[in-house]
Amino acid sequence: AGHLSLAETTGKRNALSAAAGGSIAYVFISLLPEIETATVLFRQATHAFMPFEGIHGVNLAMLAGFLSFYALAGIVPAERDSGKASQNLAFWAQILGYGGYIALIGYLLVRSLTAVEQSLLFYAISMSFHFLLVGFGLRELHPQHYDRIGRYVLAACCLFGWFVGVLIDWPKPIVILLFGFVSGGVVSVTGIVELPKGKEGKTIPFMAGALGFAVFLMICR
Repeated sequence: AGHLSLAETTGKRNALSAAAGGSIAYVFISLLPEIETATVLFRQATHAFMPFEGIHGVNLAMLAGFLSFYALAGIVPAERDSGKASQNLAFWAQILGYGGYIALIGYLLVRSLTAVEQSLLFYAISMSFHFLLVGFGLRELHPQHYDRIGRYVLAACCLFGWFVGVLIDWPKPIVILLFGFVSGGVVSVTGIVELPKGKEGKTIPFMAGALGFAVFLMICR
């Protein structure tokens, strides 16, 4: 039984490291080029009334997303050894913060900057890796809370974002800024939550996942 448990743990870590690698590949192969496109579109839509002709709008939105989730991740280490009330506060701050993030991703799945089905498929696959690892990270930090309610809150947030996207088409500049914010969040969460740390990660599965998904994206684009 002990050997079986060890094998299951090792297999899970290998899979998570491979998924983290795939998410990293998405950032470099697909996300960064999309940021360049979003910047051009934002400037075209806002150059007449935005400071600096809108050249920094998407980058500032990315920075805001990066810093927001960096700060959100920093809540837990200070609270984990505190009392129950502080732990509950840290849990709800994180679950609602990541829930809003996941809702935005769900919205952008419907109201993407591109209507190309292939690009949307890549986005959906990559975000599936992302959701898997975000969920795993939250479960490690808040195992009881996450299993009891957290995972259902995140799932509901994703569906809510998708539903809002079906009903509401916000102006293109707002959608572009949301895309920039989410992109900054993806980079931040990838670095903080998803990158394997020490013995928790596996180098070979991580690199295999990154290289394999990078090749897949380049071949299919």
